[in-house]
Amino acid sequence: ATGLVMTTSIIKVRPMRWWDIDVVDPLEQELFPLDPWSIDQWWRELAQLHNHYFVVESAGELCGYAGLSISGIDADIQTIAIADSFQGKGIGRKLLNQLVARSRELGVTYIFLEVRSDNTSALSMYSSFGFAEISKRAKYYPDGTDAVILRRDDREISP
Repeated sequence: ATGLVMTTSIIKVRPMRWWDIDVVDPLEQELFPLDPWSIDQWWRELAQLHNHYFVVESAGELCGYAGLSISGIDADIQTIAIADSFQGKGIGRKLLNQLVARSRELGVTYIFLEVRSDNTSALSMYSSFGFAEISKRAKYYPDGTDAVILRRDDREISP
């Protein structure tokens, strides 16, 4: 042994629970100031059995969250959000991996999502997971930015 100690921050993804709402809400307000979800909306989302929400923690600090709504063979990614100080560290990929894995476990064929047309890093990440553009919604976001609608077809993607 050389006596060298390496420290790494442990990244943990786990199901979101009601007690996470108090931490998720300020992050939501910060990341989506033009159209944040309300605390009531979070409660409603977590109460639905067809919804699957996850949080990610780094060294015990909640630094992101994501959610999925499943209906039959379709799933919709409701949100993926990473605190600014944790962006660019692969945490979004970890959350997206979790959502795709849950979709597969539940027999989903198509996963849909909407993303801002100016969010190039998210578009690149989604593309690397096999999502392809199927449509656009003009001026969808409150600031007038278009939404790009993406779909992943799991019949065409091997595990």
